[in-house]
Amino acid sequence: MVRKPLRVGLVGVGAAAQVNHIPALKKTAELELVALCDRDPEKTSRVAQKFQVPRYYSRFEELLADDEVDAVDLCTPNFLHAPMATSALEAGKHVLCERPLARSAEEAAAMLRVAKKNDRTLMCAVQHRFRADAQLLRKFVEKGELGEIFFAKAGWLRQRTQWDSDEWRRQKRESGGGVVLDLGFQMLDQALWIMGGPKVESVTASVHRSRKGEVEDSATAFLRLASGATLTLELTWGLLMEKDFAYLNLFGSGGAALLNPLRIHKGMHGTLVNVTPQVDTSSNQYKRSMEAQIAHFAESLRKGVKPMGAAEEILPVMELMDAVYRSAEQGKEVRLSA
Repeated sequence: MVRKPLRVGLVGVGAAAQVNHIPALKKTAELELVALCDRDPEKTSRVAQKFQVPRYYSRFEELLADDEVDAVDLCTPNFLHAPMATSALEAGKHVLCERPLARSAEEAAAMLRVAKKNDRTLMCAVQHRFRADAQLLRKFVEKGELGEIFFAKAGWLRQRTQWDSDEWRRQKRESGGGVVLDLGFQMLDQALWIMGGPKVESVTASVHRSRKGEVEDSATAFLRLASGATLTLELTWGLLMEKDFAYLNLFGSGGAALLNPLRIHKGMHGTLVNVTPQVDTSSNQYKRSMEAQIAHFAESLRKGVKPMGAAEEILPVMELMDAVYRSAEQGKEVRLSA
C-alpha cells in the first residue's frame, strides 16, 4: 500500500500533459502533483509555475531519485515508454503510462515482467473506457440486452488538417507505427472492452502509407472472434471531409447500439424500441474521462487492487496491434495462438 496522499511526478510537459493530465492530477483529492520533468528546463519551469508544482527536473534520473515521488505519470513519445516505465518501476514507483503502452507486444511484455518483479502497478491510460456513454453501453452488453452480438464495427477517421504536428509520430523508430498504434489502439481496446473481452481468433489487415511518411496513414482490419462474431476496424489520419468520424456500432440478435452519440435500440414485443438512456454530454467528455481515470489510478493504489487498464489487460491488445501489422505486411490472414 502507498502513503496518502499519493505523490505523483509527471514526465513530458507537452500538450497532452498541460491540457489533460496536469489539470486532472491537480483536481484529484487523493493525489498531490509534486514534481514535473522534461528535457526542456525553461518550458518545465514555466509549466511548474503556471500549475504551482513545487519541483521540476530536466533529467529523468533526478525525478526517480526523489523519495517524495510515489508514482510517475508518463506523457512522453512512444519510444520512451518502455525504458522510462522500466526505470521507474525498478526505482519502486508505480506508473501510469500514456497509450499505447509500448511500440510492440514484446516491449509491453518486458514492462509487465518488471512491474511484477518489483510488485508495482503499471497502468495504461485508457480514458476511452472511462467515458460515461462507453460504461453505460458496456453494462447493456454485459446484461445481454442486445442478445448475441454477431457484428461490430469500430473506426476513427480523422481529418488531415487536424493531424498532430508532433514530428516523432511520423518516425517509425520513435512511434513504433502510425495510425494503427495511435487511433487503432484506442478504438480496438474500447470495442473489445465494451464487448466483454471476447477472444480474437484471426486478423486480416491492410495499411496505406502516403509517399512522404515512414508510417501508415490509413488502415483497415477484419477480426474473427471465437464466438463466430466479427469486428471491423477502419482508421485514417487523412480524411478529406468536413468533420471527423469516430464510431463503435454493435449489432446483436436482440438489438443494436451506436456510440458517438449513444443510441440503443431493442426488439421488444414485436416492435423496435429506443431504449437509449440519458447521458450528460454537456461538459467535455474527454476531460471528465481523464479525471475519472486519474481518480481510479489513485484509488486502486490506495486499496492495493489492480486498476482497469493494468498492463496484463493491455498486453493482448498490443498483441493484436502486432497481428494487424503482420497481416498487412504478409498480405494474408494471421491466426492467433490459442
